[in-house]
Amino acid sequence: MTKLTRTLLAFGAIAVLSLSGALPAAAQTTVQVTATWAAPSEGSPVEHYVFQLSTNGGPFTTVGTVSGTSYALELEIGQTYIARVAGVDSQGRQGSWSLPSDPYTPDVGPPGQPGKPIIM
Repeated sequence: MTKLTRTLLAFGAIAVLSLSGALPAAAQTTVQVTATWAAPSEGSPVEHYVFQLSTNGGPFTTVGTVSGTSYALELEIGQTYIARVAGVDSQGRQGSWSLPSDPYTPDVGPPGQPGKPIIM
């Protein structure tokens, strides 16, 4: 399992974004990851978060909203991603965007251990 943890600022407070997921076999082109962060400790309570990604240095695009402090997503192997989040309160007011994460590029890594040979 691969895990990446980054510190972000979400809705006026420090948050930690973690991307983690099992790396797939080499034939697959995507990996499932989960982004997590800490809720802010100041300002109005967050009703939901807006989660955005930048791919290969492009503009940030909203990929979803979530009421909790984690977001599951599928990333393409070999692409480079940067994430950010912002909290939205019950009145629809959005707080500041977090600091962007460091770039994250999913990779299948080296081959795993082969099975034990059997000599007959």
